[in-house]
Formats: sequence, C-alpha cells, structure tokens
Amino acid sequence: MFDQQTELAILELEQRRQRALVDVDIDTLRDLFDDDLLHVHSTGLVHTKPELLEHIARKRGFYAIQRGTLTLRGNDDMAILTGPIINQIRTADGKEEHMRGFVTQVLRRTLSGWKFLNFQLTVVRD
Repeated sequence: MFDQQTELAILELEQRRQRALVDVDIDTLRDLFDDDLLHVHSTGLVHTKPELLEHIARKRGFYAIQRGTLTLRGNDDMAILTGPIINQIRTADGKEEHMRGFVTQVLRRTLSGWKFLNFQLTVVRD
C-alpha cells in the first residue's frame, strides 16, 4: 500500500501524461517515461520510448483522454495502475473516434521520481 502523498503523486503523474499526449508535449513525455519504457498499443503494436515519442509527434491524434476509477497497487519501488480509459482521437482523415479500453501501467521509482515503465491498452468491445 502507498501513503496518501505517494498515491496522489502517482495519480498526478497520470494526469500530466494525459495532458502531455493531448498537447503533444514531447519534452514532458520524455521526462515522464522511463528510458526502458515498453508501450503496447491496443493493436498489439509495441514501441520503445524513442519509437513512442516519434509516433506521438507524427500522429498528433489525441484531443481528449478520460480515465475512470483507477486502482493503485505496489510497493516503495514499483507501482501498478489499472483502470478504464476513453481515448478520443482524430484519425488521419479527420474523423473523431472514441476508443474505450482498460489500461495496465507499471511505474518504477527512480532517483528523479516515478516514471512510466510499461503501458498496455486492451480495447473493450460492447
């Protein structure tokens, strides 16, 4: 279990991640992502940190991200954050889509604070 201060810090980190994706703030994302990041998209596409940052800069697709109730588990060194997500994106042809899913995120504590180490999104179908 985490103390309230650590829990709030991790949840704020997730909010910063969401804002940075919508704003295409690559510098903030670079800071939030661990150098060993492994990001698994809903399609099964896998990106390392450099690949994901390039992908985000090129696609520029998010216009909003909503999270539901998040569950946080872990210890002093590792955290697992799980819960629902709705990614609101613009496709290459300008259409707006909403992708509902469930996300598992793993974070690790580093000397400079908590960093996102792993991200796995699974689409939830009706």
